[in-house]
Amino acid sequence: MKFGLIEGIRQEATAGARGLCPGCSSSVIAKCGEIRLHHWAHLSTMVCDPWREQETEWHRGWKNEFPVEWQEVWHRASNGEIHISDVKTANGAVIEFQHSPITPQERASREAFYHPMAWVVDGVRLKRDLPSFCAALTDAPSAGTKLRAWLVRPGTSMIVDRWAGGSYPVFLDFGDAVFPPRWLPTTGLLWWLQYVPKLGAVATPVLRQSVVDHYRVGTPIRGLKAIAPTRRPGLTGFEAHLARKRGNRARF
Repeated sequence: MKFGLIEGIRQEATAGARGLCPGCSSSVIAKCGEIRLHHWAHLSTMVCDPWREQETEWHRGWKNEFPVEWQEVWHRASNGEIHISDVKTANGAVIEFQHSPITPQERASREAFYHPMAWVVDGVRLKRDLPSFCAALTDAPSAGTKLRAWLVRPGTSMIVDRWAGGSYPVFLDFGDAVFPPRWLPTTGLLWWLQYVPKLGAVATPVLRQSVVDHYRVGTPIRGLKAIAPTRRPGLTGFEAHLARKRGNRARF
């Protein structure tokens, strides 16, 4: 946990500190080594939230994009279980930052409990995910939307397939990976997945900061305007039609 209670006040871990767990009121101690992130740990082996995963610098960086009071918000289910959302916005939407593997059953349980919510997924946890995603985009047709977007077919990208079937937005975070097209920014992108039953997922590159701003203050998520296919001088009508069809396919 990033926060523990010291004399009833939420505080971050500092060397030698002791406090209480905000969820179960058990004793916690500060872990402030040189390798792992500073955090609070229970003195016992108990786990408050069965959905929690070990926090990484990636998690902590994403949490810090949002106000401290929105981070690590505790909830209690009707069966008494405690769950800690990574971020809960002022309007009640939950954002979960997912690094470790998650089963479809747990994902469905979280979505049913936290609704409305969104997922931000660490796309570089597995080395094969980025190459697989890029390969899928190579032959993906344009989604035909106002923004640059492609329809990723089922079975062509492992990470896209793993996140199929959910009810809420999924944003893939590949960090500062450089994508082959020269017209994509080299930094600051997330890939917004919107699933279409039986057809796959529409993958839209959007500006990372616009996603943060959307959940912080409600501004629209911004992507890149679609490039309209151009007609070359001297083409016949049929040739121009073929050129437009070719232009609607992403060539990486």
